[in-house]
Amino acid sequence: MNMFGALMMTVTMTMTAVMLPRIYMSWIMAEQHCIEGEIEQLIQLLSEQNGWVRRQFGCGALAIALIWMVHNSRHDLGIPPSMEAALACYGIISLTFAVLESLIAQKVSDFLALAPVPAKVRNEES
Repeated sequence: MNMFGALMMTVTMTMTAVMLPRIYMSWIMAEQHCIEGEIEQLIQLLSEQNGWVRRQFGCGALAIALIWMVHNSRHDLGIPPSMEAALACYGIISLTFAVLESLIAQKVSDFLALAPVPAKVRNEES
């Protein structure tokens, strides 16, 4: 394994070690806010989760696009197989995290769709 492959695997493992507890904590927070009916916190959590979904999906898609570009380039852009494997691993893990984040966002969105909201009543003076 060359230096770039090792560096990319280090980044991938570090991202995994940081993101898994954060995703689990978001799931717990979503359940807690749903049980307590805290609408404002759920709206904020949904916004954060949507941001994470975009971020993770973008990074994963960029890694996959980079591999595709190297393979389909007319120029000799060959990268070492270890670097290609590390990029593929990063892309797959990042897209998996995007799916997990979207599941949390879907759960929060479903609860917000079913949550009762106060309606305004207009006064009718007859």
